[in-house]
Amino acid sequence: MMDRPEYYAATENDIAFINETYNENIDSLHGVQRSAETWRKLLSDKSSSYYIVRAEMPVAWFRIDIEDGKLWIGMLQVKPIHRHKGIGRYVLSVAENIAKEKGFGQIGIHTTEDNIAARTLYSSAGYTVTEIGPCSTADGVERVGYTFQKEI
Repeated sequence: MMDRPEYYAATENDIAFINETYNENIDSLHGVQRSAETWRKLLSDKSSSYYIVRAEMPVAWFRIDIEDGKLWIGMLQVKPIHRHKGIGRYVLSVAENIAKEKGFGQIGIHTTEDNIAARTLYSSAGYTVTEIGPCSTADGVERVGYTFQKEI
């Protein structure tokens, strides 16, 4: 783990970092290119909350959504050069604490069958697969999706 990571709510000043990290991970996300204006709109949408994780510098970002009465980690992105340093596990623990603070007893996250690193992380952090089925990704391809949830 890096020295004392911390997190804070993302602002417009973080758009370049969010976009850069998203693009570095676009293949595993099955994502599509997004403009700074698109990120600005997403950050201003109050149905989601974006956070930046930093140690000596920004190293990751994540999004929290509330959907169907549950708290979800909508996206978790670690800069590739900072992977395998405990940042993903740190983000999960932060998200779980946010869920507890908001009064939720359960948290969830989705991924795709081919994202083995994410599936391994979630399983090792105590999340269990609650659903496997077809899902559409941003690139418009039908894939097999996994839903993970954890009681907190």
